[in-house]
Amino acid sequence: FRVDVRNSDVYPDYYETELKKNRVLRQGWGWLEDHNLKYKNRETASRELRANFRMYDEVKRGDIILIPRIPEWETVTIAEATEDWKDGYRFEIDKEIGDYGHQFPAEYRTCFSRHNEHVKGDVGGTLKCRSRFWNMSDYGADIENILKQEPMDLVATNTRSDRYVNAIRRTMDLRDIETKVHSELANQLAGTDWEYALAEGLKALFPYFQVERTGGPKESEHGTDILITMPSPLESVQYGIAIQVKDWKGVFSNIDGAITQLQKADKGWGKDRVGLRIVEKIVIVTEAKPPEGLKLSEIERENGIKILHSDELKKLLRRMALVTAATMDE
Repeated sequence: FRVDVRNSDVYPDYYETELKKNRVLRQGWGWLEDHNLKYKNRETASRELRANFRMYDEVKRGDIILIPRIPEWETVTIAEATEDWKDGYRFEIDKEIGDYGHQFPAEYRTCFSRHNEHVKGDVGGTLKCRSRFWNMSDYGADIENILKQEPMDLVATNTRSDRYVNAIRRTMDLRDIETKVHSELANQLAGTDWEYALAEGLKALFPYFQVERTGGPKESEHGTDILITMPSPLESVQYGIAIQVKDWKGVFSNIDGAITQLQKADKGWGKDRVGLRIVEKIVIVTEAKPPEGLKLSEIERENGIKILHSDELKKLLRRMALVTAATMDE
């Protein structure tokens, strides 16, 4: 049973708290009232919802559920269904987060490292499956053996040869991944390098949109380093997000210049690509914060531009890192 790891502000703590405190297995992918499985027309359901119908129909009271990526990236939580999910399912969107409407009744049993000595190779292999929900009954005996172990014996690896791998795993502590990624990029990148790196991260974050690094000679016409384009309901129109990247350090001061550049986007892209409408303009500042006293919200409102300083960029990097890691080979 896979969970959505993209909501960077609450993952993974939210899932663990809900399961242990409220005996509810949340999942993500439930941000609209229309996603309620009890009332959704299956014939018109999207691909995103079809996997949820399988778990809704198939999980019965007493079934064992394995949840990868909880509470850490390299660990797996085991829970047990406390009711048939078709009977116990509830749908209530978390009002603060705006997602996590799907709620399945379950209680926490234990947690294990996927590389622990008690985890047989077949179990570790099937955990690489990219599906949202799949059947592991063929490995039932191996999973029962895991459940018999003491909790502390399931998260430890003891051989000397494991120490290198364990060091790598510890760097995947997702509770501070944004700071680590930002620091690593800041050490390696300068100037336009950031544009290429951020474009790659945005491609991972928005796989169904077109993301281009557009800086270069023609930037003087459209003031855009990165362009994200997406379809609109009108066949002849596309929507665009224009991004200007500034590799500033310390405290930034020339925000007016960046805004002037980016204000060219509407006219510039209107000439270059017929039917492209810029719906959002964003300035990303890599390693600087606004000086004290600068009323950033007023500047944004007056110019119709969103400004992401370094702290805001870290939040974006966290989302990028999570979705990139989730799509890597296990």
